[in-house]
Amino acid sequence: MKVTVAGAGYVGLVTSACLAELGHQVTCIDIQIEKIDMLQCGRSPIYEPGLETLIERNLRNGQLHFTTDAHQAYSGADIIFIAVGTPETHDGSADLKYIHVVAHTIANYIDQDIIVCTKSTVPVGTNELIQQIIDSRKPPNLHAEVVANPEFLREGAAIIDFFHGDRIVIGTSHRETAAFMEQFYLPLNIPILKTDTRSAEMIKYAANAFLATKISFINEIAAICDNVGADIEEVAFGIGQDKRIGHHFFKTGIGNGGSCFPKDIKQLIRFE
Repeated sequence: MKVTVAGAGYVGLVTSACLAELGHQVTCIDIQIEKIDMLQCGRSPIYEPGLETLIERNLRNGQLHFTTDAHQAYSGADIIFIAVGTPETHDGSADLKYIHVVAHTIANYIDQDIIVCTKSTVPVGTNELIQQIIDSRKPPNLHAEVVANPEFLREGAAIIDFFHGDRIVIGTSHRETAAFMEQFYLPLNIPILKTDTRSAEMIKYAANAFLATKISFINEIAAICDNVGADIEEVAFGIGQDKRIGHHFFKTGIGNGGSCFPKDIKQLIRFE
């Protein structure tokens, strides 16, 4: 299929390179000219194991393209993935300005029926907003369906997670669209969860909050171990042996951080 990915950041680049590796014709669009120039030369602006190799290979075989031209990116596309940033604002909420811009741009340039999948982490209800924006500006004879399709990529293991993930979440109330997306992802042989849009959006926030909780929990237990003379490594291993708990995210450290956990937790609190 002809696939367009909006956003050449971490999620957008991994998604673009991996979909091209699966055999799709992929165009990745970004507004940063310097970044696109770099990518057109086969060099990745971010480091992720295996990513630059995929970019170079699929540029050579013609499966992957990079552009700043909206007409080139969106016209003729069968499916569009939104992977733009949703940074934290001063009050802890997600800044959706890039979501608004890309939704308006998609509506202005599509020339056939389209499915738009949102990979960006967005507050519950945002996909409905994207649908409203596109519907209000697209040509009246075209049909666009917006799907919540959150990503679950770990930095340092994103390529592995794309091809061997735990699940793929598809959020839409339209059975035909859900069936289309299921077929699209079928070659990955990853369990697919089909649900409604708002539940799909919430799954991403709930998953990140739970993982952050595990990190915070084991750090608190480590402090108690110091006080009582217990070995936190042995305690963590013993806890993790319980299949209901598991060993993942049970390493002590400086606490949860990075680009996702803190901002997603702040946004989750705002839902209450």
